[in-house]
Parts: sequence; C-alpha cells; structure tokens
Amino acid sequence: MKWSKTGESGAGLGTGGRSTRKLYGRASETAMLTSALDAVAGRRSRAVSLEGAAGTGKSTLLNRVRADARRRGWTVLSGRATVLETGYDFGVLRQAVAGLAPLPDGRPVSTQVTAPEEVSPFTVFEQVSAHVLKAMAAAPVLITVDDVQWCDPLSLRWLAYLVHRSADLPLALVLADSPGEVSEVRPLVDELSASCERWRLRRLTSADVRPWIADALGTRPDEAFVESCLRATGGNAALLAALLPELAARSVPPVGASSASIEGAGRAGACRWVLPWINRGGPHALAVARAVAVLGEESEPVLVAELADLDLADAARAVDRLIKLDVLSDTSPLRYVHALARTVVEAGMSAGLRTSHRLRAAHVVGDRYAAPERAAAHLMAIEVTGEPWALDTLRAAAAAARDRGDVQRELGYLRRALTEPMPVAARAELLTDVGAAEAAAGDPTAETTLVEAAGLAAAPSLRVRIGVDLAYLDAAAGRPLDAALKIVDEAGAQVPPERAALVAEAEFGVFFASASAGGLAEFFERRLPRLRELTAGDARLTALTGVVDAWLEIRRGRDRAACVRHARAALGAIDPHKPWEAGLRLLAVGALITADEDDPTTTERAPDHHAMTRDATIRGYLHGRLLHGRGELSTARTRIDAALDDPFVAGALGIAPLVRVLADLGELDAADRLIGERVPGATKAPNWATTAYAYARAALSVIRERHAEAREGFLAAGDGLRAMGVDNPAVLPWRSQAARSGAALGDTDTSSSLVTEEVDLARQWGAPRALSVALAAYGLVHEDLDAAREAVTVLDPLAADLHRATALVDLGTVGLATGADEARDNLQDGYALARTIGAMPIARRASRQLRSVGGRPDLARISGVNALTTQERVAAQHAATGATNRQIAETMVLTQRTVEQYLTSTYRKLGISGRRDLPAALSD
Repeated sequence: MKWSKTGESGAGLGTGGRSTRKLYGRASETAMLTSALDAVAGRRSRAVSLEGAAGTGKSTLLNRVRADARRRGWTVLSGRATVLETGYDFGVLRQAVAGLAPLPDGRPVSTQVTAPEEVSPFTVFEQVSAHVLKAMAAAPVLITVDDVQWCDPLSLRWLAYLVHRSADLPLALVLADSPGEVSEVRPLVDELSASCERWRLRRLTSADVRPWIADALGTRPDEAFVESCLRATGGNAALLAALLPELAARSVPPVGASSASIEGAGRAGACRWVLPWINRGGPHALAVARAVAVLGEESEPVLVAELADLDLADAARAVDRLIKLDVLSDTSPLRYVHALARTVVEAGMSAGLRTSHRLRAAHVVGDRYAAPERAAAHLMAIEVTGEPWALDTLRAAAAAARDRGDVQRELGYLRRALTEPMPVAARAELLTDVGAAEAAAGDPTAETTLVEAAGLAAAPSLRVRIGVDLAYLDAAAGRPLDAALKIVDEAGAQVPPERAALVAEAEFGVFFASASAGGLAEFFERRLPRLRELTAGDARLTALTGVVDAWLEIRRGRDRAACVRHARAALGAIDPHKPWEAGLRLLAVGALITADEDDPTTTERAPDHHAMTRDATIRGYLHGRLLHGRGELSTARTRIDAALDDPFVAGALGIAPLVRVLADLGELDAADRLIGERVPGATKAPNWATTAYAYARAALSVIRERHAEAREGFLAAGDGLRAMGVDNPAVLPWRSQAARSGAALGDTDTSSSLVTEEVDLARQWGAPRALSVALAAYGLVHEDLDAAREAVTVLDPLAADLHRATALVDLGTVGLATGADEARDNLQDGYALARTIGAMPIARRASRQLRSVGGRPDLARISGVNALTTQERVAAQHAATGATNRQIAETMVLTQRTVEQYLTSTYRKLGISGRRDLPAALSD
C-alpha cells in the first residue's frame, strides 16, 4: 500500500504533478537541486539521492525539480515505485520512458521493454538508453524516481547502467529514498545510492512551521502553539499537512490555550496513512506500536514484547524497523517520534482492545516494578475491571500518593476505585478515605461523602474515624462540632477495651478540631479527663497528651516553661508514619512559637498529616511564621505564600499570618486582595481563624491611620479570644494594639486599663516578644521611658528584628515626649533596622517623628554591619571563622542555597568581594 503524496511538506500535486502550494522549510534543498540542474546544463551529469523518513517532503522536492527542468526545456522522465509493484519487472523503467519521444513508427519506447525471458535485460538497457542519449542530444534529461526503495530490481539495474555511462553527458538523476524501509531490493538501492550525492532531509523546525501555520490558519501563531504543533508532528511535513487543514476547518485559534486540542483535531487527517506507514515495519509492527502507545513511559523493550504477546526476538525486530521508519525513537523507554502518530494508533484500537491492553499493561507493569502507582496509571484508563486486584492496586497507589503529599492524585485513584464492585464494608472504608482526601483538597463534596460513608459503616472503629473527619470539616466551616462528636462518642463506646488506643487517637483528633474551632475550653473541661484515662499506661500516648497540656498552659498564660516542656515531649513522641498525628505536631510547634522557643529545630521537624501529609509545605508555613517573628519579612512572605497553595494550610490555619506579614511590609493593596479572595465569611461562633482575621484587618487599619476602625477590630479579636477562654497576649496582643489606637483617638483611660492588664499578663507568661509589645505600648500610652527602654532590652536574647525596630521607634517617640537625650538616636536606629528588614510602615513612622523635630533619617546607618539581618550576621560570623557553607547550613539548620543567599547579601551590604574580607568588615 502506498501513501497519498497530497500535502507532503505543505504542497499538494496539481495537474501534471506541479506543486499547488508553498514548500516550507526546504529552501536549502531547493537551492541545491537548482545548482545540480545548472551543473547538468553545463554538460556535467549529477546523481542525487534525497533521503529521509516518510513524510519529510521528498516527493514535493521531486515535483519542484521536475517543474524547474520543464521550465528549462528539458526532457523529464519520472517513475514512482510502490510496495505492490516491486516484483513487476521493468515497472519503473516503463513509467520513465513514457516521457520519451515515440519511435519512428509511432510506437512508444516502452514497447521495446520486453519480458526478461524473451530478450536479455542488457539488450533492453542498451535499446532504452540509446533513446535517452538521443534525447540528451537535443536537451538535458532529468530522471526522477520516487520511493526508490520499492523499485523493481531490473529498473534499478538499468538506472545503475545509465549512471555509469553518462559521466560527461547532460543527465540529472534524482532519487527519493526512505532508508528505514527495508525491502528485498535494499542492497541494490544502497549500491545505486553509493554512486549518488546523498542528501539527508532533516525534520522541520519551529522557524519552518511558523509561517506554514500562519498561512493555513490566517493569523500569526503564538510560540506555544507552534511548539505544540511541532511536538504533535515531530516536525514531519506530511503530519503537518494532515493536521493544519483540520485545525482550519475547526477554526482553532493558533494560541497556547488551543494546544490541548491539536492532537484530537489532527487525528482524522492523519489516520488514513499512519497505520499503513507503521505496517511497513513488518507483521508485528502494529502490535508493538500499540504496546508502546499503551505503556507510555513504561515502554521498555521487555514489557513491550510481553504486552504485544511476542517473543523478545520478534519484538526487537519490529522495534528496530519502527525506529528506522522514524515512528519510534531509539531511546529507553521507547517513545513515539510524533505524538500525533501515537494518538492515531490509540484511536485505531477498539474500546474492547484498549481495555484489554490497559488491563494487561497494569498487570505487566505491576509485576515488573512492584509499584502500585505505575500499574494504577493504566487502571485509571479503564472504567471498571471487576478484579479485586485492581481495587487493591488503586488503594495502594492512593496511599503512595498520600505519603508524598499529592492529594489530587490520591483523590483520583480513590474515586476510580469506587467504580469497582466491593462489599458494603469495603465501600464504607473507601468512601471514608475519599472524604478525607476531598477535605484535604478543599473539595466541598467532602462532607457529603463522609455522611454517605457514615450511613454504610458498621464497624465502630471506622465510625469513630468518620466522626473525627466530620469534626475537622465542621471546625473549618465554623459550625458546631456537636453532631460529629456524637458519632465519635457513640462509636467509641462500642470499641472493645483492648482497643482503647484507637479511641485515644480519636480524642487527639477531636482536640485538633476543637482547637481549630475555638472550643478548647469545652475540650479541657469535658474531654481531657477521658483522654488521660485512655492514655494511662501507654507511655507514647501519654507523651502525646503533652500537646494538650501545652495549650492548656497557653490558655492559662502562666507557666511558659511547662508549656515548652510538654510540647517538646509530644514532638519527641509523634510518629511521622501515623498521618493523624500531623495535627498534633502542628499544634506542638505552634505552642513552641507562642512560647518564643524559636530555635531552628522547632520547624525542621515538619508535620506529616494523612489527608494533609505535606511535610515540606507545612514546614515552610511554620518556618515562615518563625521568620516573621525574627523580622525576616521577605523570606517569611515567600514561605507562607507558597504554603497557602495547600488547602489544609489555607483552610485549617488560615491566611491571617500572611496578611500580617504583608501589613508589616507595607504592602496593603496585596493584603486587601488576599483578604478579598481568600478569607471566608463570618461564622456563627468565634474560632481561631476568624479571630486572627479580625486582628489582621485591624493591623491594616492602623497603618492607614483609621484608628477607630482599628480599635474596633482589635477589640473584636479580643472578644473572640475571651469567648474561647484565652487571655494570653502571646497568642494575639489585642489589648496593647487597641490601646495604641485608643490613645491616638484621645481615649487614654481605656487605653491605660488595657495596656496595664496586658503588661501584667505578659509578665506572667514571660515570653520576651509578648512582653516587649506590651511594654512598648505601655510606654507610649503613659509616656513611661523606663517601660519603653525595657521593651527594647527584653528582646536581647532573641533574634527579633521586627519587634526590636518597633520598640526602638516607640522608645524614640517616648523620648521625644519626655525630653530624653537619646531619643533621636533611638529613632535613627529603629529607622535603619526597619528599612533593612523591609518594615516600611515602621520606617515611615520613625521618619515622621524625626522630621517633626527638624531631623531626617540617617541613611548611612542602613549600610555596613548594622544593615545585616540576624540570620545574615550569624551566617557571616560562622563564615568568618572558616566554616564552609555546608557546615554553616548544618549548624543553622538551613539549606546550603539559603546560606549562599545570606552570604551574597552580606557581601553586598558590607561592600566586600568575598568571605576572606569578612573578619575585617565585621570588626569595623
């Protein structure tokens, strides 16, 4: 079977074989052919072999060279071999001599081409060649043969005979050969090609394809669209010629967004010749091509052979032929050179055949790699198998996806598993997994799925888990937890005593949900005694109870050391392989941050939550919070912002911390957009998230000097915390912030009462940052210089540049009001530090205070050692002692890349070229 040449390389064949459209990407080949004809016109023969895979444009180039020769007045002889005519003696020769002038008696020259058994082939060669030589006497002769690889042997011998006898004659021979196509005459073709100039046709490039697309679709294409067309066709001109008319007929715009529709649109035009092209690879080529299409990235030769149901030797031969045909790439795994060809092969398989191949591929890949996700990828393409093995594989794949934090892929596997037949108990368990994954992905159908699971579940242990998951959803939505906790309590009562640990784990889950919902007071009162009873005798579970005790201490606001001790004990007991314990890890780390325990190990041990097993994401979020407290605002913003892509972080923890970072950076518009796009509506009962949002909004109002609005927001946040039984100012210092706004409004009495209360509470708790915030506000409200000074000195043990910059500006402000000599220096120091860390609202406040007394900011203080952040200064000090970047990273528990960034910034600020200058620069 022979391809249609219509459209190959962008040109169709009109009457007489003339090109009817532009030829794209073959300017150099066209120029070389023109040069060859010029040489022949000077009575020097030329023989050229155009070589390339099917569809590269050889036939179109033959059309062009024939048209050029006719314009020159030459005699043009042409023949075209086909697969079905290889055994037809003199078949191509008869086609060629049809272009010669008739014999004197009027008979065509082809009548002298007789069967070999009647006349010697050599006699035929001499007779026909004589007529060709006679034609050369009048004008040069061009002979072209298309698809010479299928030419009959006797015609090949005649061509060789003619070429060897025409060195000084005006003869041009141009052959079109596909070397990858193997035939019985291949040795003869290679022998003939050896006497020719061999030109290998390359694949088309984006520069070649771009104008073709523009002409076909009537407008200039986007680069993304051009690259997509190139990927789909592999730069094969015939595939492009099949694709572009289909795109034009469908009015597909040539923009990046249309890329997904390219292969589907081109399939109809390409299917009529892709399969014949593949079948030239031999009897097993189509089976191999189908196997590669199905296996995709798993197309290792051994697996291809197994799926194609071939022995390895037969499969290898077919693969080799397809590689030579330019259908498959010579890589491991095997790949299609043209994505469109793969699409055609897949579409050419019936639904039953595709299903059979996919199911077999799942078994083959699963057995080979023992990797459930690789097998599940094939099961995902099948609606249902009815095999228990498929259900097990899909669930195992979901677990693997969950372990690496890919919740969307996990959800896809689980939903596909639901289509398989299974007992009711198994379906209830699977629905529970689906609901948990939907909750983790922020899918609103999670509650419906879990309610359905609860309706099917009979096992108390499963019902307990469903109740906890529903409690998470209720907490995130600001709903009461009563209904969910009723399920937990009723099912927990049915769990046998020997499985008390399971109920204890559920209670920890309830604690996490209660913390998110702001219901800790009720948990401490009603459920904590039961939790202690359930964990008694189990050392690990008892240690985990430390998370609860840590937050109990935070709520009381008295014993910070006990809070730290309990939280660290819990962190040491958390099992990273138990997904449900990630929420406890998150709360334990949060407790340590609230207690100002901000050593690096606080966030390096990241949570590992099942529906939320995203270690890196949650670690980044916690690290961002820690960096915010240290004053490294830009890095904090990056870490927290990246974490918000995770629905668990954005939902359970909220975006309030990022709003506060943006406020501290002075990026108020960005903070407003974030609130408008991401903050949920108000809930009936106060919870951590709504309280934090109220506080964050109020912080923005302060910067805009809307003090009445700000005070209202801070007091609303305080109402929320009090409703949850939380007085500790280390959680949110709402009193001091409301007092600042109240003082700006002239309400000194209320402000004095609020700030005095916060100082007392902060001293009870003992966390330096919380105490500094309270003292700084107290100093401002009461114009108390001692309190303002203590607000600065209390931060000495900590890396707290943001709080230190605020306290310095407040100290300077109080100093101006009381006539302190160091007031301007304090303001200058606060300004320089605020500018260094990017806290522009604080810097602007310092600048206003300085200008109010006739001064202005001293920009010189922003350079040199004073300009270094705490982390930069620590990294530089290590580097100055000779530590390598790797050693510094290990000491500071950072990545080497982060250390490199710190040092690069340090060199810039200090005006030095490298670490050898650090000791002197740091000592200045």
